[in-house]
Amino acid sequence: MTKRLMTGLLAASYLLVVPLTTIAQEAAPRRAPEISQQSVAREKKNAAEAAEWNKIPAPQDPRDFSGVWWTRGYDRTFRPITDPRLSPAEAARLLPMTPNEAASRQHHLDMEKLGTPVADAPTQCFPHGVPRLIASPYPIQFVYSPGMITILHEVAHNVRYIHMDRKPAPADTPRTFLGYSVGRWEGNTLVVFTDHFNDRTQIDEESLSHGLKLTVTERISKFTNKYGGVELRNLITIEDPDHYTQPWTAERLFPWRGDIRLSEYSCEENNRNAPVNGVTVAK
Repeated sequence: MTKRLMTGLLAASYLLVVPLTTIAQEAAPRRAPEISQQSVAREKKNAAEAAEWNKIPAPQDPRDFSGVWWTRGYDRTFRPITDPRLSPAEAARLLPMTPNEAASRQHHLDMEKLGTPVADAPTQCFPHGVPRLIASPYPIQFVYSPGMITILHEVAHNVRYIHMDRKPAPADTPRTFLGYSVGRWEGNTLVVFTDHFNDRTQIDEESLSHGLKLTVTERISKFTNKYGGVELRNLITIEDPDHYTQPWTAERLFPWRGDIRLSEYSCEENNRNAPVNGVTVAK
């Protein structure tokens, strides 16, 4: 019996045995939950940040992403876009993993629980990979030039080249950490298709991996949030039939940051994440 069916049967039995007065009470309008002081403080902080970050405004052209953007906080996992009321564990169960990927993910989780997490590319100062790089909690900058959009990532000085000629990767294109990206415009949405990855990176920092069949399609668009600040929304669709039974889409938001510039980042100097025997030693 499925969980959905069981829930329906329980609900039906409940209606059979509960007095009608109780049902009427439950049907009565409920008071709206009181807004917590924490929520009020968070909203006030977000509004103040949006005002500060947009003193120098973002470009008005919806196709112009030039400048610096910076995701809020850090979510080290990628998960399918789901109902926001789901817990992280519930969202993780929606990942369409093949049996091999599920076993690989469990191995990563077990190793991390033991305090010996599996080292991935950036712990050795290699490029993070895509989409792994998109989750990094460092600012990014879009630079436009004829036939090319370049994304500069402060973290480890990762650089992504988006070829806007709409041509697929040349036949002799090597497999690399960041792959080969081709972009096109669909209305005001920048669509970026990336393939030709090597298999030395992960999908996210926590546990998800991929193979040589990985392709990533990003749909990047600009919008104004409820605080009046400008943001980029990146919808990231991941496909790899050896690791996932179907394509799935995650999301990242990048507020405009007119108040900052990219800084130098030296991964090789005093690398506290450097792995020992394939295990990262960072605490």
